Amino acid sequence: MYRLIAYLGILASIILGGILGLFASVLAIGVLQLLGVDFAGSDIKITTGIALGASIGGILAVVRVRRYFRQRRETQLVKHLASVPENAGELIKSIIREMRYRKKVRQEVMAELAAHFEDEVRDCKSDEEKEQKAQQLIADFGDVKLLGVLLRRAKKRCRPLWRTIVARTFQTLGVLILCLIVYLVWFVTGKPVVTVDYVAELNRIVRPVADESLNAAALYHKAAQLYGKPSDDFLLFFAQNYKAFTDEKFPHREKDIAEQIRGLFAKDKNANFNEERQKLQERVTKRLLELLSKKYNEVTPEQKQLIEKWLESNNEALELVIAGSKKPYYWPKYETGEENTGEVMAVLLPHLSEFRKLVYALRWRAWLSVEDGRYEDAFSDIKSCYRFGQHIKGDKSLIEQLVGIAFESLTVRTLRSILSEHKIDSSKLVELQQDFERMTADENFTLSLKFGKLCMYDAIQRCFTEDRLGGGHLSLDGLRLVGSMTDSDLFEFVLEGRHWTTPLHILFTHPNKRESREMTDSYYEFWDEIVHKTPIIRGNLLMENLTPALGRINEISHRTKSEIEVTLTIIAILRYKQDIGSYPENLDKLIEAGLLKASPIDPYSDKPTVYRKTDNNFTVYSVGLNFRDDGGKVAEVNGRLQLLGTEEEGDWVFWPVPKSEIKK
Repeated sequence: MYRLIAYLGILASIILGGILGLFASVLAIGVLQLLGVDFAGSDIKITTGIALGASIGGILAVVRVRRYFRQRRETQLVKHLASVPENAGELIKSIIREMRYRKKVRQEVMAELAAHFEDEVRDCKSDEEKEQKAQQLIADFGDVKLLGVLLRRAKKRCRPLWRTIVARTFQTLGVLILCLIVYLVWFVTGKPVVTVDYVAELNRIVRPVADESLNAAALYHKAAQLYGKPSDDFLLFFAQNYKAFTDEKFPHREKDIAEQIRGLFAKDKNANFNEERQKLQERVTKRLLELLSKKYNEVTPEQKQLIEKWLESNNEALELVIAGSKKPYYWPKYETGEENTGEVMAVLLPHLSEFRKLVYALRWRAWLSVEDGRYEDAFSDIKSCYRFGQHIKGDKSLIEQLVGIAFESLTVRTLRSILSEHKIDSSKLVELQQDFERMTADENFTLSLKFGKLCMYDAIQRCFTEDRLGGGHLSLDGLRLVGSMTDSDLFEFVLEGRHWTTPLHILFTHPNKRESREMTDSYYEFWDEIVHKTPIIRGNLLMENLTPALGRINEISHRTKSEIEVTLTIIAILRYKQDIGSYPENLDKLIEAGLLKASPIDPYSDKPTVYRKTDNNFTVYSVGLNFRDDGGKVAEVNGRLQLLGTEEEGDWVFWPVPKSEIKK
């Protein structure tokens, strides 16, 4: 009856706690909303409040019930001990102390011993007789300590199997928790040890065995520093010709700049003169760089005049690029900034954006030279741009390699554009073709992954502890470093957006330092083989899914190689036309005539690039992204030409050069 009442009381406490939790949650949400706090997911918060209130109510009820039953048992034990002689009571207490077992069991044994003594002295007439009888029983009991041990063992043997299982389970859990605590202390105290300066190793790899005087880096970097700083004469020229820049969206922007320039040079110089001039220089430079990024047929004659004046004012920087491109080597010195952390991932690449601006400027100078009939000057600038791109490539970072590839691709596209718009004498084409063949004879168009591999090695040594038990494990510093790459703190990186088993994986099953290094070696060995494969592997679903990023970059490098080979083929076709009087029937005719060494290979088919004669011209194209010959058709999506085609239709057409629809 008492237990039933107790259970009902616990149930009532749980219900009451849940009700109070509900009211508390609603009240808290209301207060926060009044304070302007956005409290999304209120239903979840209310459910949590109810569960928390019910849990607290249930726990408090259980504590009260257990305390009640314990006091009730203790009261009964006091009654039992009061009915036995004093010396027997002392013996019972001594035995219970020596048992060293659960309190409830000790109380049960105490009650049993008290009942035993009570039964033995029940027939005694006097207290003296009871004392004597009790003393005799005490003597028969033997050693108190041994008796306590035996009673404890007896109780353990008599307990139910489920109690034994529970006891052993908790003992095992206790040992495991202790081991886990020791392991966690050992894990979090591990620190990575940086033993190799991979930035120095990187500088060693990119530098050839050559004297510093053969390095183009100083010339390129100086050109980047000089370029884009308009002189006072150019600012005034811009103010006079600002209408060439007028934009329909911002009709008064250039006019405001022009008025500010005139106002600056009309008044006497004051303390703010240099600061105001610098701001105007930056605004004018930004507008000119936007203009230089456009194609030749996208600008007006007035804008061409501005570009020509701009190129003249930056001639010193451009000539430094020309001089640098004539150097046989380019190797930068990699550094990690003012903090000098020594991390390969922190290596600075400050001049790449400036290099791109210089290439755009040289491209425009080549276009303007062609317009004036100065083909040698134009081809000289084009070849300098190409050598510039070759220099940026090599055993450097993927970003630098992509920039170098972009420079090369931009150069040959510009060259094809010039060849399509102007008839160049065969003798000049011979020299141009021979120069490009010499430049590309030993060029390696495959990606170099040495930088990436060193970056991984450096990350491993900074993320993993020095070789400890288990071969070195992830450290907290390493997790913070990885989290910083994703703009997350340590705990966000480990938990947010990931499966709940991620912390367990990090603690127990994550590959160790040695295994991570072996995985890195295997990964880059795999890519050392893949970079020689053409983009035709895109038809392999396994390759596409396992290696998407590097696969696309590898595709770009093979496209560039194909573009260069096709451009040389187009030059040979134009020479053949001038020498023979007609276009060749096929590319083998060029090889037979000694105008071409080999037919260019289409990276999307691994077959010779398609060449066909037309009525008054010819066409050269690759099958493009869909790996299917669509007859030299250029794909169009939403009015925009897709020069590489799409995965559904279209080819990558090199000749005739596709003309974008420009709004004059």
